[in-house]
Amino acid sequence: MLKGNLTEFPLGTLLQTLAAAGRRGALLLSPPWLEGRVVLKEGRLYAAQAGAREGWPALELLAGLQRAPFVFDDAQTLPETPNLNLPLETALARLLAVSDRWARLEHLPGDWQVMLTLTRKSGELKLTPVMLQVLGLVEGRTVARILEEAQASPIEVAEALDHLMGQGVLQLRLHGEMKAETLVALSFYGRETGVAYVDEAQYREWRKSLPAPFGVRIRSPRGRESVFEVRPRADIPGRVMLHDKDLRNLRAGRGVKLEVRPELQP
Repeated sequence: MLKGNLTEFPLGTLLQTLAAAGRRGALLLSPPWLEGRVVLKEGRLYAAQAGAREGWPALELLAGLQRAPFVFDDAQTLPETPNLNLPLETALARLLAVSDRWARLEHLPGDWQVMLTLTRKSGELKLTPVMLQVLGLVEGRTVARILEEAQASPIEVAEALDHLMGQGVLQLRLHGEMKAETLVALSFYGRETGVAYVDEAQYREWRKSLPAPFGVRIRSPRGRESVFEVRPRADIPGRVMLHDKDLRNLRAGRGVKLEVRPELQP
């Protein structure tokens, strides 16, 4: 049984590796807001499901996941009837094209558990049929539910949401505090105190969920906490870098696990 996370193995690369190795079974993806399943059989992408979506729309939806734990189970009972049944080369080419479209989105939050709400922005905006469809689904639904339930394809829905957020027609409906991440402390030296560096992927996810200027509140195991300016840095997944002086003020050191919570700046 193979386990991992899409942050380390993007979906297209993962499926290509499994199929090239002749693996037969089900790839199960389980972010908090969606259950996904992709079946490989006889060198083909045989079936896919993501929430209420099936077949190609399900695979298209799963291509938008930036991070999600996965398990590949070669002992799971496979469906007898396919809803996809695409040759590997064809499926991967289509998946790469749709993944590129997901990557170009600038405003859609990476956390699909959040809800959106209409703003009071006035002015003229040309609405496409997909945008009108999306606006009719927004109230009371999470981003994940909108992507699942809309009649248009998931990537078209995502692009419509992204455009409407970029135009200020939709905004995040934030309830309480953002979820804290547990990150391992690293230290650096110099004059730059009051700054916390986190991995680029983590920073992008927070930026999508908190489009306004934000910082991070960091709490040490000893209960000391402080607010920092946050900046992205390459290749430090699961870690946070702080000036040695700031670490000492938190009564913490290298290798200590810190609670890091993003929050809007006043």
